[in-house]
Amino acid sequence: MNVLNSINDNQVNLVLMPGIEYNKTIVDFARLLSPKKICYVTFNKTVDSLKQLFAKNKIDISNMIFIDSITKSIREMPSKTELGYFISPGALTEVSLTISLVLRNDIEYFIFDSLTNLFSYQGKENVEKFILTLINQIRQTKTKAVLYALDEQEALIPRCCMFVDNTLVLKAHAQ
Repeated sequence: MNVLNSINDNQVNLVLMPGIEYNKTIVDFARLLSPKKICYVTFNKTVDSLKQLFAKNKIDISNMIFIDSITKSIREMPSKTELGYFISPGALTEVSLTISLVLRNDIEYFIFDSLTNLFSYQGKENVEKFILTLINQIRQTKTKAVLYALDEQEALIPRCCMFVDNTLVLKAHAQ
């Protein structure tokens, strides 16, 4: 299966991955998409930790705009820097408005890391409403979306699969 063709053939893609493959998967997708203009929304790692991970793996982030929903829960941050936007993790309306603003900038790929982590900050109904709003925002653009979720989140998988165009199920590699 050619992952890039699969993403490009479908506007909204859900990538289900085993937790053990998480870091490898986000690196692989960042490497695959990095030549293009990317909006990377993170509910999982801070921008600083993503920058370190991508630098260690020689991935160019100069075309990435980050929306970080983790850093403000750890330390004081301005709402906007040269790297992107910093939003409190529970502020889904603010995240949605910021995504809408960023998507106006001819973003080619949108990475959401990860749907699974949303449940740490909000209840199931709010998360589902947010996901539907997010997908509708993306559908109003030409942007291709990659939404990450851990396959261990059994309750999330069936609902999210209904909202997307394509689901890529990644398996753990033998160690």
